[in-house]
Amino acid sequence: MLSIRRDPFPFEPARDLLGIVRALYADARTRGVDHERLRGIAAVGAEIRRAITLAEAHAPGTLGFSSAWARVERATAQVGDLVDVLTPAAPMIRAAVARARRKGSGASR
Repeated sequence: MLSIRRDPFPFEPARDLLGIVRALYADARTRGVDHERLRGIAAVGAEIRRAITLAEAHAPGTLGFSSAWARVERATAQVGDLVDVLTPAAPMIRAAVARARRKGSGASR
């Protein structure tokens, strides 16, 4: 059952988390990780993006806003399943920097 939420949506942390998931995806793709794993990472990122979009479109106290909260909380738990203590941060950071440089040069995704 979905409980109605009125507390402020965590836009900035959700966007930060989306950036981390994107870096995870870019690193995994560079390393040639299997398609199923890539699809799982992409699904978590899509869920965060949907949560942000829903929260932007709906006022606090509405079903849409409350659904955004439920989605971002579920996705946050799933991000924890994508990494462990053996997941090195350096490759993810390099992947994120490379993506930022490409976008800054005018290249598309």
